[in-house]
Amino acid sequence: MARRGTILACLLLGCGPLTATSAIDDADRALVRARAADSERYAAYETTLAELYLAKAREEQGYAQYGEARSLASEAQRFANAASRKVADRGGEPASQSPKRTAVQQR
Repeated sequence: MARRGTILACLLLGCGPLTATSAIDDADRALVRARAADSERYAAYETTLAELYLAKAREEQGYAQYGEARSLASEAQRFANAASRKVADRGGEPASQSPKRTAVQQR
């Protein structure tokens, strides 16, 4: 019976690095999508928070604080998704398609 408990504990502890890495990867992908939608321009607050939470998650993972890393990565993903939604709510127009003043309009 004690052996089963030891095996179970080893399995549970071994999952920490995997779940933290997975959460960090998910947050990173969400941030890449947000940046591709020009979130740095239209949702700077959310994008910056996502970047900071993601950096802290990676730091905590480096210190083997996998639960904290997973939690921070979840927050990073939440803010990255919020940035993407904010850009989409505004119409999702890329920066290159924003109205620009031409020489004729400036006169």
